[in-house]
Amino acid sequence: MAKHWHQLGFVTQKPSVGPTPIFVEVQRGVIKRDGNLTGPPKDHPPYGRLPLPLPDTPHRSITTLKSLREHLRAAMAVELSTIPLYLYGMYSIKTPNAYINDPRYHDPIISLIHSGVVSEEMLHLSLAGNILLAVGGKPRLYDPHIIPKYPMDMLDRIPPLLLQLRAMTKPNLDTWLEVERPEQPNGAPESDKYHTLGQFYAAIKEGLAYLNARIPNLFDPNTAPYQFASGLGYQPQVRDAGGSVIVTDLASADLAIDIIVDQGEGNPGPFDDKDNLEESHYATFLDLQKGKATWHVHPVITNPTTRGYWELDKRIYQVSVAFDAAYCFLLLTIEKLWTISNDDSRQALVLGNMFSIMMGVLAPLAKFLVTQRIGNSDEVAGPCFGYYPFNRKESALKQLQREMREAIDVYVDVTPETPDQVPVTDYGAQIEQLIPIQDSVNALLDLDTFTTVASPIVKNVVQGAQSKGEKGFARGF
Repeated sequence: MAKHWHQLGFVTQKPSVGPTPIFVEVQRGVIKRDGNLTGPPKDHPPYGRLPLPLPDTPHRSITTLKSLREHLRAAMAVELSTIPLYLYGMYSIKTPNAYINDPRYHDPIISLIHSGVVSEEMLHLSLAGNILLAVGGKPRLYDPHIIPKYPMDMLDRIPPLLLQLRAMTKPNLDTWLEVERPEQPNGAPESDKYHTLGQFYAAIKEGLAYLNARIPNLFDPNTAPYQFASGLGYQPQVRDAGGSVIVTDLASADLAIDIIVDQGEGNPGPFDDKDNLEESHYATFLDLQKGKATWHVHPVITNPTTRGYWELDKRIYQVSVAFDAAYCFLLLTIEKLWTISNDDSRQALVLGNMFSIMMGVLAPLAKFLVTQRIGNSDEVAGPCFGYYPFNRKESALKQLQREMREAIDVYVDVTPETPDQVPVTDYGAQIEQLIPIQDSVNALLDLDTFTTVASPIVKNVVQGAQSKGEKGFARGF
């Protein structure tokens, strides 16, 4: 009976090791029927449409501090626009059937994408933010004009390159290769319409050198304690492959940019380190596309939107809302790290929020979505990485916790029960997958107090169930 306990209307969390207990602690969410769903989100300003400024003069692209800061903000937006592409493709990869229930299995391709590419793209985002902070700018990520909305053209890239959320198939790797395409030898710096990211960053380096020679104290050393530093977040897997850089002068700013370009395009390629131990992102993608490695993917929907799920499946919609809220809370956490200097608080946010959100919330929510069929189609859902409109008057963490509870509740809501508590439709398996994610959300830190504000689970007294006693058994057993 224990393995069918959820069919009695209860949620059970199976231990990862050891035998299945005869009875386990039970939980009932607050039941709100479909009619109480508030509807799809309202339209918001277009995402990912931050325009690049035109060159300051016909002969030099960046000659003012304002233009430099705008280009660094654009660099952050470009880096942010690539991360969901790679994560979506990574999440689309199927675990081989032989290892589905093996917690020890680590897919080599997923590990390559996550550790070798996505982690470094997060590093690039932080490096661009460090430079911006050092020259007096304010790094922003949680902004509807910066958060991308797919499909979208890569910011001012020529020829235009359409970025899409879609399965990681060998043909679809064409887009990833174009994102990281190395510049041609002696390629000119290009600040507004660029052919490669290397040329775009070359224009920023040129602007930094020009302004450093004309503006005393262009770089503010007082920002150093607020920047992402070595040991705070990213750690390189290979010696000399590049890591976090505290930007205090032109040399350190140039080093940060070199790391971004070398890891993406290679220096000169296919490796990004002096010992030729780590391939660049471009070389990694080329090997995956042209090499012998094979993998299978879930039939994920292309370019999903949370709003679009509202018409397709209300349950998937609410899980997608929770994913968007968690993703945006991650962006708020990263932003917060550029505003505090206390080492203990910074470490707490990195370990308590950044890693926990990515591995304990976003990854399992994405893995949940790619197993959920959309209506009667052959497609399955996928994460949207969309903008979630937090209410600034309320704790963002509390809002995320509420959305996570709603994601669980909608699976309880649509489970009508007979008088003896046997559900007509059994969503117990889905609820059991979501409960540990709720635990991870409740363990996150508030961005103002740096403490947990875990929302207590409300247990309703349900007719036919014993709410007191050791474990709350159903009456009659």
